[in-house]
Amino acid sequence: MTLAQMLANAKGEPIDYEGKSVMMSYKIPVLKGQEVEVEFLDYNDTYQQGFEVSIDQRKGTVEINGQKLSAPVFWTHTAPKIFSFKCYTKKTEGFLNIWNVWQNIEYKDNVDAWIGNSGMFVEKLEDGALIFHCSNGVGEVNFDDLVFKVKVK
Repeated sequence: MTLAQMLANAKGEPIDYEGKSVMMSYKIPVLKGQEVEVEFLDYNDTYQQGFEVSIDQRKGTVEINGQKLSAPVFWTHTAPKIFSFKCYTKKTEGFLNIWNVWQNIEYKDNVDAWIGNSGMFVEKLEDGALIFHCSNGVGEVNFDDLVFKVKVK
């Protein structure tokens, strides 16, 4: 059974996988206008790696470089190593949802997520930052496919 199948069977709830709490996506509470800083730490470049975000189930927006977007994807090969964006929730408080995505370099029209052996676990640091360890859906489970840090300011 693949990681995605195990997560589907858990109906969106985290599962225990080799002692780690693995999930499809991760929600972070945010306030309207709050800034989020991201740093790419490591990634496997066999496939183009990235992550997608949404605010309040795409009812809110993310602002980056003066553009407001409902569900932007940040790719390791195009985004700076360190960058930030602002969250615009529908109300005063809301949720930023994050999940990993990838693209096979040969099939650039397809952005894949939540299939095969995809999933993530999140490491919480003492300063409140979060380290996301993501496995893309290709091949064996490998939480080093994409590793990035998120810090809500």
